[in-house]
Amino acid sequence: MAKKNRDKGAVTEDTTKMVGELEKPAVSEETSAPSQKPSSGKGKQTPAKKSDKPNIFRRMGKGIKGVVSELKKVTWPKGKDVGKSTLVVLVVVVAFFIILFGVDVVLTGLYGLITEGDWVNIV
Repeated sequence: MAKKNRDKGAVTEDTTKMVGELEKPAVSEETSAPSQKPSSGKGKQTPAKKSDKPNIFRRMGKGIKGVVSELKKVTWPKGKDVGKSTLVVLVVVVAFFIILFGVDVVLTGLYGLITEGDWVNIV
């Protein structure tokens, strides 16, 4: 918004803004010039630029080489360590199976007592 100064007749910018009013972007001479659009089919067209990416098979090969190099860096466990870990996992699984089976038997029996008045055997 431009205001005329009554004393000197000069035009000055109004610095007061309303709440929520957006600033207008500054327009330079470079951006205000109309952009030149390419001609519609009659002019010389440039060929499509080829992608800078390598062939898909080269990229896949590079990825596989990376995986192999990382697998070589891994410290693999010895056979005894694997056996011990497997045994621990099996013992924990069996222990949880027994505990959950016991809880299931008890809860099923209690449910039978409440609904039918008689203990229900699963087995």
